[in-house]
Amino acid sequence: MEAKIKTVGCKKCHNQGYYIVNENEFSHAKLCTCVENCKHCGGKGYISYKNENNYDLLGKCPGCSLIRSNIKKYNLTKIPSKFSQVMMVDTYFPKTGDQQKALKYVKDSFIRHYPNEPGFLLMGPPGVGKTHLAIGAISELTLEKGISCMFKDFFLLLAELRQAYSEGVAENEILRPLIDAEVIVIDEMGKGKCNEWEINILDQLISNRYNSSKKTLITTNFPSKEYSDHVYEKGELLEERIGERIFSRLNEMCNFLYIEAEDFRMK
Repeated sequence: MEAKIKTVGCKKCHNQGYYIVNENEFSHAKLCTCVENCKHCGGKGYISYKNENNYDLLGKCPGCSLIRSNIKKYNLTKIPSKFSQVMMVDTYFPKTGDQQKALKYVKDSFIRHYPNEPGFLLMGPPGVGKTHLAIGAISELTLEKGISCMFKDFFLLLAELRQAYSEGVAENEILRPLIDAEVIVIDEMGKGKCNEWEINILDQLISNRYNSSKKTLITTNFPSKEYSDHVYEKGELLEERIGERIFSRLNEMCNFLYIEAEDFRMK
């Protein structure tokens, strides 16, 4: 017996059935009291029913089990706590044509028609909302569509791998969840030394996701050659930072979008 529709919600949670809080370093979704007191199941998350042979069975609650499941998926994405209020892409307010174009693709193409559209790669200077848009996308996919997603800052991934090596933990234990997730955000791609080891890690991640046709969302401060007149960080292009092999695969996996705007942090 499958949960098909959401039949709970109140003014407190804006009829969503959940709210987002900061919990240490990550954003965390919690059940609203309207779900905890679900009129269908009394907050158990399941209901009893009789099948065609008149046997008593347990099934998912049609009122709240879907919300409970989606909340669990959101809490596994590991979205940084500073983005706890980015529950939807509608919290992104474009000021320039580039920002409007990026929002339109993320909202009206990628999310609305998931999984029939490519992922996206957002490039541009700091403070133009690249990470905001990417997190808005995976927040909406998990909470509203039940898609398993993960967020990972590439620089922090490298730090986790170095720590894993020092503790004798296999590299695959760190990379496998990122390879297996239906959708991932790789934030700040190209950041770091981009030495042979770092490129190899990125290559493993991208190649595995490419071969399994999984959606990958990327943010980077390095523009591609198409936007070479906008080079600003270390004077390097994206393909120079990550290598032609990875860049070639990303061209097939992602819709490239360049965002030019004022740095909202400076404002």
